[in-house]
Amino acid sequence: MNIEEIVQAVEDIVKRYGLKILYMDYTDITIISRVGLSPAVFIQIYVNAKKEKINMALVVGSERIYGADKEGGFYHEHPFENPSMHVGAERVEIEDFVVKSLELLNKINLL
Repeated sequence: MNIEEIVQAVEDIVKRYGLKILYMDYTDITIISRVGLSPAVFIQIYVNAKKEKINMALVVGSERIYGADKEGGFYHEHPFENPSMHVGAERVEIEDFVVKSLELLNKINLL
């Protein structure tokens, strides 16, 4: 994972799906970004390239309602039906996570 490529990918995704970059900060090994519709409805993306760690969360209000992470070398999801659970999963690309998050927001009438 190259942080510069991830920054560019996030910027491209925001344009493609009509979202806003609400926050972005990065170094040569990490990025944290919030992209979305408003400060109350956003997708948080955290990547640590050195540790090969990625955490993504769909947040509404102050609650994660869906998530996908790679912790300890294993991918898992926090399903929409019960975001506190950990369910084994395949690798989820940032754009795929954004698309699924937008589908969930549409399902609950927030889009």
